[in-house]
Amino acid sequence: MRVGRTGLGLALGLGLGGCTLITDSFVTNDFSGDLYPIQVQTDSGAVVVGLRELGTPDRVAVLDLLSPLTVVDPGVDVAPTVTRADLIVLGERGGVLDLPRGQFTNARVLALHPCKTSSDPAADPTCFVGPDTAPRPFDAIIGADSLAGDAVRLRLGDNQVFVLADVAGGEPQRALACDAVFPSPYRGGGTLVLAGTELSFSGRRVTMQTCLGDDPDPSITQSKRGTDALMLISTGIGRSLLGEAAYERYRLVHPSAPALADLPIEAVSLPSGSIEGRHATIDRLAMVALSSATPRAPCRHVYAHHLLLEHDCLAGEDCPCENGSTFCAIPSIVEVAPAAGLDMLIIPDDNPTLQALRTELRPDQQEIDGILGTSALLDAEFDIDYPHDRVLARCTTSKCVTRPALPARSERVRVQGCIDAGPLPN
Repeated sequence: MRVGRTGLGLALGLGLGGCTLITDSFVTNDFSGDLYPIQVQTDSGAVVVGLRELGTPDRVAVLDLLSPLTVVDPGVDVAPTVTRADLIVLGERGGVLDLPRGQFTNARVLALHPCKTSSDPAADPTCFVGPDTAPRPFDAIIGADSLAGDAVRLRLGDNQVFVLADVAGGEPQRALACDAVFPSPYRGGGTLVLAGTELSFSGRRVTMQTCLGDDPDPSITQSKRGTDALMLISTGIGRSLLGEAAYERYRLVHPSAPALADLPIEAVSLPSGSIEGRHATIDRLAMVALSSATPRAPCRHVYAHHLLLEHDCLAGEDCPCENGSTFCAIPSIVEVAPAAGLDMLIIPDDNPTLQALRTELRPDQQEIDGILGTSALLDAEFDIDYPHDRVLARCTTSKCVTRPALPARSERVRVQGCIDAGPLPN
C-alpha cells in the first residue's frame, strides 16, 4: 500500500510507519527491557507510559502495537523529520510517569503532529485519547518498530506491560504450558510517502480471527453459532471498534440486539483524532488462531473444538471435518465473556481508518471488520512475541477460557486438563 501525507493523519495512531527492524523481516535488536513489569496507566483505555529522550522534556506516550511507527509531536505546522534517538520508557510511580523501565537504542523516530488538526487557528492542537468525556492528552506514540526485536507481554487487567527478550519454547512446549498459540498473526505493510521521501514498512498488524457472540451448541445450525469477523488488535484504544456491516451480521444471529438507529451516539478520541459512532455491547467473543491446514471460519472452529474435545463425530452430527473424517485438528481459541459484555463503538464502513487498513491488508486478508481495543484484552495475558512470529495467550480471570490447540485425539486429556485448571494464578 502506498500512503500519501494527507492520508497519514487519518490512520497514524492506528499506525503507518517504517523501520529497518520490520523491513528486514524478523531481525532482532538488543534486548530493551527486563523480567519485571512496567506499570502503565489505562484510565483512558489506551496504554499510556512516559517517554524520555535526551535533551527534551519527558513526554506522555501511547504504546500502540497497531502503529508500526514511533512518533513524537513537534507541534503543528512543523515540517516532519525522521531521526534516530535513544528512547527510555517510563513507568508509573506514585501516579507519575517517571520511573525508567526500558530503553530502545537508536530507535527510528518520526517527528510529526499525530492527530487531525482543526482549521480554526484558535483551536487547541493537543492530541487526546479516550472518551470525549474524559480525554487524556499525549504527545508521542511508541509503535511496533521500536518493539520489533522484543516480546511484549500485556497484563492489562493489572495495568502492566513487560518488555521481554522473547518467550521460550516452541509450539509443543507452549501447548504443554496450556497456552493458546496464534502462529503468524502479523499482516500488512506498504510505503509511506513523507516530505517527498518513501519509507517502506513491513506488516506488524496483529490480526485476529474472531467469532462474535460464539455459541457452540450442537443442537443449532452453524449460522446461529456466532458471527465471523476479522479484527486487528490495538493498545491505543479502549473501546473496540466494529463496522456497521459486521454489527448487522451480528444482529442476524442475535435478533434481540438493538437496531443501529436505537443505539446512542458517542465519540472517542483515537491517537489519530476523534471518531463518532454508536455504542453497542457484544455479549461474548472468541479469538481463534489461524489454521492454514484447515481454513474453517472462526465460529466453525469454536464449534469444532467443543465437539471434538468430547468425542469423534457421531452419525447424524454436524461434523466439522472434511472428507468423511470423524476427527480433525483444531487450532487454539480464547473465549472471553465478561459479565457486562464487551463495549463496541459501531462505526460507518467508509470510516477512513477502516478503509486504509482494509486497503493495506488486501488481498492477503479478507475485509477488516474492526479493531479490538484493550477492553477486550483485560481477562487474558497476551505475549506479542515478534521474534517467534506468534502471539501467545492465557486467561487470567474466570470470565475467560483458554482452549489450547487440539492436534490429535491423544491430546484430549491434556487439553481438557488445561481447561479444567482454569485461569492463570496471580
